[in-house]
Amino acid sequence: MHPWRELRAMDDWTLDWERLPRGVLGVCDWEARVITLDSRLRQPERRCTVLHEILHAKRGVFADDPVLMAKEEAAIERLVARALIPLRALGEALAWAHTLDEAADELWVDLATLRARLDHLHPSERHYLIRRLEHDDHTR
Repeated sequence: MHPWRELRAMDDWTLDWERLPRGVLGVCDWEARVITLDSRLRQPERRCTVLHEILHAKRGVFADDPVLMAKEEAAIERLVARALIPLRALGEALAWAHTLDEAADELWVDLATLRARLDHLHPSERHYLIRRLEHDDHTR
């Protein structure tokens, strides 16, 4: 999925850049139909955050219940990770990278998105990665 193309297709929404409070990477304002990203984000963070906010915009306003909001945030984090990190690309990045930071850089995502992808692998994906990384160990 290409986040910037997704945003461009949302012609009734606007993207804004500003310094957001520390720890806030992006905000989705449904009423104003504006997605705001923190102007200090690096490019991989921008890519992940804009898709995160796009998914908020598409899924709509959510209940003002902290438990439900936390579940929604977790669901969106998983969706972003799956959309931005294809399994084969993940396997290749993990095969050569010495650290998760290196793998995240190779995948053009932030570390939090890579961790979300790894934390929520389907058993068949986990099996694929184990086989892929074992294969790489045998060829070194």
